[in-house]
Amino acid sequence: PADPPPLTEAELERAAQTPGLQRGLQMAQIGLRDEGRREWNFTLRGMGDRELLAAAQLACKAADWQLCINTSERTREQIDLRQRYPMPFAPEITARARERGLDPAFVFGLIRQETRFMATLRSSAGASGLMQLMPATARWTARKIGLDFQPGQVNDVDINLRLGTTYLR
Repeated sequence: PADPPPLTEAELERAAQTPGLQRGLQMAQIGLRDEGRREWNFTLRGMGDRELLAAAQLACKAADWQLCINTSERTREQIDLRQRYPMPFAPEITARARERGLDPAFVFGLIRQETRFMATLRSSAGASGLMQLMPATARWTARKIGLDFQPGQVNDVDINLRLGTTYLR
């Protein structure tokens, strides 16, 4: 689809001043991710495409890629593909994918689906980091490539990408 018209300063400012969006971002930033997401989503109810695009942009600016993508996906008429398919960590993801002979688009797609580019997410099953590595998988892969690995490093973007792309390959 064609890019939507650029958001105006007034639209961006309204989103930035919306109390529910402010609370949702603040809760997510202090580790209350589920509560923040609920507050954010409740606030989005009834918004039109322009308001949703502005809210998504607010989340993108805060590097909360999960809220950015999920909010942008709610639009119906105006579709901003840069919001729906952002490319944070592009140099790191591209470099690690190419080192392992993987198509960077494949790695981007996997990360977008698994974590929405949120580097510190942890699943209920215990998988962590951008590429959602289970602890045993991370340890096994680290040993295989000779990396001195400590479990706390699984959320480090570079280490997670090194381990995740090696395992994926």
